[in-house]
Amino acid sequence: MGTGSGQVGTNGTGSGTGGRAATRVQLQAAAVIAGLLFAKALVDAQSILDERPGQPAWQPHVLEFTSAAFFAAILWPLWQGSRRLRRLGWPASFAAHLALCVPLVLAHVLWLAATRALLFAAAGSRYRFDWSWAQLVYEGRKDMLTLLALVGLGWLLDRLFVPPPSEPAPVPGPAWRLAVKDGGRTLYLAADEISHASSAGNYVELATRHGTVLHRVTMAALAEELAPQGFARIHRAHLVRVAAVASVASEGSGDFAVMLADGTRLPGSRRYRTALAQFPG
Repeated sequence: MGTGSGQVGTNGTGSGTGGRAATRVQLQAAAVIAGLLFAKALVDAQSILDERPGQPAWQPHVLEFTSAAFFAAILWPLWQGSRRLRRLGWPASFAAHLALCVPLVLAHVLWLAATRALLFAAAGSRYRFDWSWAQLVYEGRKDMLTLLALVGLGWLLDRLFVPPPSEPAPVPGPAWRLAVKDGGRTLYLAADEISHASSAGNYVELATRHGTVLHRVTMAALAEELAPQGFARIHRAHLVRVAAVASVASEGSGDFAVMLADGTRLPGSRRYRTALAQFPG
């Protein structure tokens, strides 16, 4: 019997040239948004100085830039984590995003308390974070809105620049071969190694590049198996590879004769003439 198969491979979303281009655009967007976070921090610091002109200029900058630095640092991993959470589906994903915000808010508060204390101390001053419940609610509320806005920007970038999942590319299977038992061994013959086949009692005689090979199979079964490989039955006792046919000559009875490229002449029956319709004869 013949051997051969088709197989479907796997291909991940966002892989290849399109995936690299999308990642490059996202990284550029992350850099722009981080720049905007610091620009906002600068504007907010200046606004504080305008409202409190007697305050040392460095203090509001430390307060605002420490917060901006935290969100700029987590922006890229936040987008990556959000992308994975979105695979859960919208209800579960929304709940997971809210749950993710809680440790991030806590991390932001701890970051502010630590970095501001260190920077104030370096400037010869002292900073004490307000751990009151009201202050924590105030910080948490702002942080939740900021985090959700950043997650929304990441989702928008994915919709705009990440290519949709592509269909898995077919992976070529092994080339087709006809398995023929020859004594104690098995030959695997490619289609183009066989020119024609003829009935020989309980066997079929295959004319191949390697000589004549006997194959124990019926002509009907062999014709059915070889048809997808470009073979056509021209007689109840003969089968040819169409690509090996050099010419077809019609005979008065309606039968015909087939001449192969190697000079072999085979009889054809009018019953099977349509199999070689491309040869006018």
